[in-house]
Amino acid sequence: MSLFDAVQILQGRRRSDARGWLHVALGASQLPPDASFGELYVVQTTQEGDRRGDHLHRHMDEWFSVVQGQADLELRDPSSGERRTLPLHADDPTTVRVPRGLAHCLVQRGREPMIAVAWATAEYDPGDVEPSPAG
Repeated sequence: MSLFDAVQILQGRRRSDARGWLHVALGASQLPPDASFGELYVVQTTQEGDRRGDHLHRHMDEWFSVVQGQADLELRDPSSGERRTLPLHADDPTTVRVPRGLAHCLVQRGREPMIAVAWATAEYDPGDVEPSPAG
């Protein structure tokens, strides 16, 4: 089985009115039964082409949803070298689960700053981060 078989793409929802918007990235009913909570965080970039990530984790899964702007989520299987790119855009609320062991990077697309919300199944541990070559 390929690591890409464990990637999940989930539809979110976004509600807008005169005050702004509410972006629901992930609901409890979308989680696997053995899901655990580590931390929730926000990722921001300001320039087209900015990269956040270029690493993998051996012991935690992460979920990503772009809530402002757009980004490509670049994925790479280190054992096979296979690559995939998933476009994420705030106007199409989508959340992607990246399983442990799969290298990943958010790359800002477009001129508008990008903001993504992310959830990890464990708290950040620098010993669990392995760099992955860019591009």
